Amino acid sequence: MKQGEVIGGRYRLEEMLGRGGFGVVWLATDLTFERKVALKVLLAEHATDREAVSRFVREAKTAGGLNNPHIVTVYDYGWTDAGTGKTPYLVMELVRGRALSEVLKHGLPEHAKGLRWMRHVCKALEAAHSSGIVHRDIKPENVMIAAEGERGKVLDFGIARLVTQTARLTSTGNVIGTVPYLAPECWSGGVVDGRADLYALGVMLYEVCTGGRPFRATSAAEYMYKHLEEVPPRVRGIDPALAELVAGLLAKRPEDRPADAAEVLERLRAVRPGMLRPDDPSPEQLRRRADRAWQHGVAGEPAEAVEILTALLPAFARICGPADPRTLRTCHDLALWLGRDGSPGAAVALLDELTRVPDATREARTAAEHDLAYWQREVARLGPGRPRALGLAALLGGGAQGGGAQGG
Repeated sequence: MKQGEVIGGRYRLEEMLGRGGFGVVWLATDLTFERKVALKVLLAEHATDREAVSRFVREAKTAGGLNNPHIVTVYDYGWTDAGTGKTPYLVMELVRGRALSEVLKHGLPEHAKGLRWMRHVCKALEAAHSSGIVHRDIKPENVMIAAEGERGKVLDFGIARLVTQTARLTSTGNVIGTVPYLAPECWSGGVVDGRADLYALGVMLYEVCTGGRPFRATSAAEYMYKHLEEVPPRVRGIDPALAELVAGLLAKRPEDRPADAAEVLERLRAVRPGMLRPDDPSPEQLRRRADRAWQHGVAGEPAEAVEILTALLPAFARICGPADPRTLRTCHDLALWLGRDGSPGAAVALLDELTRVPDATREARTAAEHDLAYWQREVARLGPGRPRALGLAALLGGGAQGGGAQGG
């Protein structure tokens, strides 16, 4: 095939976009609708390979039956002469952008953006699974990130199967799929349903969050052992819900994973974006440091408590979130020790701000209101004491601008 050639009497080849192990993708013009499309044609050397042709045709028929904004749309499918005989071609929506695998080669994406793309993959899987189709090859190479709107789109349904079919080996004895993303049941020959795609999604989510896969191996046999037996290190997100979700997706037994893509989608929507740096303390470590500050205050050293808590609060806001109960509890503790360290006016100002935090729990606001009333009485009796410029925004630093995951 060459530039300018018209395929199927309708699609004029403009330029080659890429070449893979089985096919070549061209930018083409649909002369009927006068629109740009992506045309994928099987490589000539595979045209006589019954298994390769079957896979190619299956992709056309499977993806062609799915309609979802997060699945690359298939417009047409046919056969063309390729010198040695007929070879199939596939006409798809042209997605201008990059494969997620290419994005990851240039470093980790901004975390909120990566989570949004994973939610888009969930929506694609939900549509496929509800139609009785398991993709079986979810991986970054098969997720396109559209340049316009940064939308994630799943492609390549070439090895998809109905959910009722069991895993099987190819004619060469290899498992079907891409080994770093294959669920344990794909190796053991068990029943493969949508939860195998969720496992692959878990591997990809791990990669988007950390920059590396949960398992590293140098051979298919080593990958098989790790997928079947090894538990990977937990993801260190600022929201513990992320680590729980990834661990659930990578569960060895399908029944221990989330029930379906819809459940994963809802859980992803609730995850607060942000990853811990390697040297960051965990939320539990921060809380233990705050408890030690409280012990200083109880021991008659409120100035020590104030110093420790003031230094801790920016980390609490960044790692736990500005409206997290642990962050607000630490702010509340600081206000109490400010009052006892001779600055009841500063305590009143900080507690007053805590009563007006929009995302605070009712319990946190009630506690702040109770102590605010006490320190207001102390100010009326003793005066404001030493002034301290310790407003909530200044204490929480950049974390005060944090928020939950939105959109997608």
